[in-house]
Amino acid sequence: MTDVARYWDGVPSVDDEPAKRAGLGTLVPSRRTMMKSIVALGGALALNVVSALPPGRPKSASAAVGTEHLNCAGYNNYSGYNNNTKACVGFTYSRSYCGSDGWFIRSSGTCYNSYPISICGEGSYSNRNAWRWTHSGTPYRCADGKVATCGGTSTYICSWSNP
Repeated sequence: MTDVARYWDGVPSVDDEPAKRAGLGTLVPSRRTMMKSIVALGGALALNVVSALPPGRPKSASAAVGTEHLNCAGYNNYSGYNNNTKACVGFTYSRSYCGSDGWFIRSSGTCYNSYPISICGEGSYSNRNAWRWTHSGTPYRCADGKVATCGGTSTYICSWSNP
């Protein structure tokens, strides 16, 4: 018998029944395996649903009361400080960075954190959180702080008018 004939003898015909393969019966998981799978999937689903819900009570913002002085050392000749064109100088400033007590807002959440810092001053004026100066006849407290988000951290100033 030639190799070609042996080859064709081994090829099944359309009329032949397929051969059963050993070890490939129907796989039936045990009851314990089914219960573990259901509990794991249910827990994952529950965590996804809970993480999508807003918090029960929104976090209130609070500001940290610090110290202030009448002159921010190092900014005496800064543009805006010496010519009365800005309420606060050095960084972007706004009242929206202030808490209800007039100090830099302190709050945190998912991908957001704001907190006061002490960068104004040098020498005997070090470790001050804010300074005061007058712009167009209105005294302002300018409190330094940082706002950190998932995109990075920036420095801002709470500008609180104290008429």
